[in-house]
Amino acid sequence: MSNPNPAPQKGTHIYKLVDRSGSMESIASDVIGGFNHFLREQQANGDDARITVVQFDSQNPAEVIAAGIPIREMTEMTPQTFIPRGGTPLLDATGSIISRARAEAEARKAANLPEEDIIIVTITDGEENQSVEYSLQQVRDLIGVCESAGWVFVYLSAALDAYGDAQRMGVHSGATQQFSHSADGSRRGFTSLSRNMVNLREKKRRGEYYDSSTFFETGKDAEDE
Repeated sequence: MSNPNPAPQKGTHIYKLVDRSGSMESIASDVIGGFNHFLREQQANGDDARITVVQFDSQNPAEVIAAGIPIREMTEMTPQTFIPRGGTPLLDATGSIISRARAEAEARKAANLPEEDIIIVTITDGEENQSVEYSLQQVRDLIGVCESAGWVFVYLSAALDAYGDAQRMGVHSGATQQFSHSADGSRRGFTSLSRNMVNLREKKRRGEYYDSSTFFETGKDAEDE
């Protein structure tokens, strides 16, 4: 559906929250390859996006790899920058990246900089097991408040109960994709993640409506037979 009088297009800020807990070790090279595939496609899709990348594990629930840099300046992930270890403080990591994004949005507003559309993408393979700062209800409330402000939350998970985990945090099933804990599963998951991100960005450019609750509208490759 086209908007006959679209507002000036806002930039896009993609926040990627990447689980690097020890259980990710068996698919580490696949995650690296998938991340880099996503990055290359988003860079090719245009310069109207910024990216923040945060890795998390129980030793550090919020290691910032890149902080709001132009998408074209983001460098690829390597075995030296993605080293799985520790447990999975998923709630703490999620709460932290949301708080970071909110603070940055407020700082842009205070500096009279253009507002951005915010998309938070979580990539994980397991359920919460190490958080100490944020509760499930706190994270659910944060997601609800931010979603009502137009934010998009995407959940890509290899956990057995990926949809249940996402739903409990308040992420829509249409913005959730489960992938198998394998090379093929990872490849399919990142491929569809990137394609759907391109779809959203192109819809924005055309001034078309997009529904944050159905982010994966062009398909969930990782769930195909």
